[in-house]
Amino acid sequence: MADTKVLIVVNNEEAAGAYSLALSEIGVAYDIAPTFREMLELAIRNAYNGLVVDILTLVRCSKEDKVIAYDCINLFPVLRVKWEAKHKQIKLSPLEQTFCPDAESALRFFIDNRCRSFPARSLRRHKRKQVNLNLLVSQDGSFAPESTLKAFTLNISDGGAFIHSMQSFGPGKILWLRFLELADQAPIAARVCWSLAWGESRCIPGVGVMFEKVSEHQQQEIQRIF
Repeated sequence: MADTKVLIVVNNEEAAGAYSLALSEIGVAYDIAPTFREMLELAIRNAYNGLVVDILTLVRCSKEDKVIAYDCINLFPVLRVKWEAKHKQIKLSPLEQTFCPDAESALRFFIDNRCRSFPARSLRRHKRKQVNLNLLVSQDGSFAPESTLKAFTLNISDGGAFIHSMQSFGPGKILWLRFLELADQAPIAARVCWSLAWGESRCIPGVGVMFEKVSEHQQQEIQRIF
């Protein structure tokens, strides 16, 4: 399985050693990132077939890192694990436990059935700017008053934005956006990459979207924001 490579995200040295050993015994190549910012940098430079994410690293990271984390997590196969220092064991998240009862089986299943069949990919990253823009969100492009959501961005880039929303949308969903601050008010089609529901964690709920159809004038306006 030398052609399969995963990226481990963990900021605990003992846990990193345990995850590394487990993957080495399966025969999988890997890199380790102690933060999600470093994960992003590695994922831009290298191609990976999947991510192994330490649950405590994800829970304890900053809001900014959570944005990066969920942005990337929805682009790769992911296995969430936890190192139990007291018993020196790797534990699974509740979701993974429903499929595999133990960590060794879960890791092997993850590598064999999800990572090996997933084409290795690297990330092309647009620089983001923390800026609040007001916008209207329509699910069908009609912008009917009764179904149009009022929202705002927490950050934006040439390629997409993170939009604060109390409503969740599934990955792949196309939304139509109308930015009030842009001179060109033509709707922009955007594809949902990930969604963070209200009450799911301590970070801000919303959706990460990638712009699908942007006019040349709108692109110039967005670039001037930077």
